[in-house]
Amino acid sequence: MAALTIDLAEVEADFSRVAAEASRTGNPVTVLKNNEPWVITQPAKAEASAVDVAVDFMDEYADVFEELAK
Repeated sequence: MAALTIDLAEVEADFSRVAAEASRTGNPVTVLKNNEPWVITQPAKAEASAVDVAVDFMDEYADVFEELAK
């Protein structure tokens, strides 16, 4: 999906729609001011999948797992 760009005046008129679009697609929205990129609105980090949580856990406690494997 192409990146979404919206003029500042449109954002000021309907920010909730812009935020909903960013949330729905998971993609950032670039806000233009005077036809130049000004700010980027993006959704907060999505919840991690179970695999991501498991990998992070294993990375954090790798030394413990290595010790237990001995």
